Amino acid sequence: MKHAHDDIVVNGIRLTFIVGTNGWLMPWGEVICNPLKAQRLDEEYSSRREAA
Repeated sequence: MKHAHDDIVVNGIRLTFIVGTNGWLMPWGEVICNPLKAQRLDEEYSSRREAA
C-alpha cells in the first residue's frame, strides 16, 4: 500500500478499495473502513485458509 486508497494484498488475497463507502471489501462481503483492521482480518483469514 503506497497510498491511503490502494488495494490491500496479503498472501495473494486482494482487498479492493471501494470509493463510495471509503472502505475495503472483505472476501465475505463486509466493508471495513480502517486499513489496519482490514489488513489484520485479511491476515487471519489467509492463515485459516492455509490451515484448512
